[in-house]
Amino acid sequence: MPESCSKKSRGKKPHAKVAFSFDHSSINEIEAFYKDSEFALEYLYLKACPADRFFGYSTGLLQAELKEKKAILDRMCSLELLAALEARFRIDYLVRCQKKHKDSLSRNFREIHQLKAKRVSLPDDILAEWKASFPEHKTRLDHFQKALDYRNWLAHGRYWQPNRSPHIHKYDYLSIYLLSADILANMGLVEG
Repeated sequence: MPESCSKKSRGKKPHAKVAFSFDHSSINEIEAFYKDSEFALEYLYLKACPADRFFGYSTGLLQAELKEKKAILDRMCSLELLAALEARFRIDYLVRCQKKHKDSLSRNFREIHQLKAKRVSLPDDILAEWKASFPEHKTRLDHFQKALDYRNWLAHGRYWQPNRSPHIHKYDYLSIYLLSADILANMGLVEG
């Protein structure tokens, strides 16, 4: 091929491999944190009840504040689970591209990678390709995609009423945990 037609002369750089940080949380780590934190909150509010912290609190006020703290914990851990699940899908995508797996999903991912590299969209590219390649996972991936609306609402501060996405109110830590466990147990995501 003449030099004038090579990739270098057209201004395209080969895509560099992504160096994984291995800092993403596992669902087991998140679950342990959730349980420990929930236990600590219940101990603080229901057993220890330090007088300098809860002076003047009625039982009703104490229980209401505990409920709110648990709701915050629920949202924080839901966000962490969804971020960890997104990381697993993005790692799967990159490993399939970088290690040049031979299956059709990996070949399709490499085509997407040639066009978009790191700008790949989780719902529009990665999840869509999974659904096309493995229709048996469509239902769980549709649930994950709806849970991503919840993640976006949490990540952007919950400042608006989600009228266009009323389904996000059905999500909580337990539903996100069960969805994550189901996906990780059944979908065969590859790791670095």
